[in-house]
Amino acid sequence: MSQIIRSEIKKEVRKLDSKICKIARSFDNVSDFPTEGREGTIYIDKSDNSIYFWDGSAYTPFSTVVASDIQGYYALLSPYYFGGVGTQMNIAVEDIDTWLDIEMVIDPLGLSDFRPTDMQSASAVGHTGDGTTGDPIVFTLEGLGLSASCNFRASLSFDPDEDGGRLDSRMYVERHSAAVPSDDFFLEATGVSMESGAEEVYANYVNIQFFVGDTINTIGPGDAGKIKFQIKSSVAGVLSTNEIALFIQA
Repeated sequence: MSQIIRSEIKKEVRKLDSKICKIARSFDNVSDFPTEGREGTIYIDKSDNSIYFWDGSAYTPFSTVVASDIQGYYALLSPYYFGGVGTQMNIAVEDIDTWLDIEMVIDPLGLSDFRPTDMQSASAVGHTGDGTTGDPIVFTLEGLGLSASCNFRASLSFDPDEDGGRLDSRMYVERHSAAVPSDDFFLEATGVSMESGAEEVYANYVNIQFFVGDTINTIGPGDAGKIKFQIKSSVAGVLSTNEIALFIQA
């Protein structure tokens, strides 16, 4: 699909652009549409009020275009969702109060790639790293522009060795090469106070929303922001990670 069509679709979704509305054409049924449509024109099937765009070779339903071009998600699931358990990571005494990259083994069936079209075109895979020690999972934001926004989600639990601990988490954000300022930055999530003692396993459902803006957007091939997930505990214990995912509004 051409960049002209993508641009006009985004205007319709976000702004209800009046110029586009002026070139809408209505027909009694989709079978009455012209054999060949025009780029930039909305075609309305009055029998069910469905909306179509001409993609250069065929009429494309508006809902399909929105799903593939405007929004999507990229999810990585551990064996927890396939009859197994989440990836366990031991937090030793020497790791206390230190920010650590999470470890998570991705199940062979655990990759769901429904990123918007521009992201898939920019990068065949949406992450690097295999989630083992020293090779953390890093999400790439390549393909996203200034106006995009995302919602990062993680599902984990912590089994502390001691009473009275606290578990914190954050998103580590790496800027693109031309960003000013150039330093990496962090977005912290709400922490979990483990007040019920060491006899309980504490579930933690992390949700971090952020906008892309001009320091982690895409400025060239292979040059865009990147994010990874980190945790910090005030006590030793075992962290179990079930899932990490990125929900995207392009």
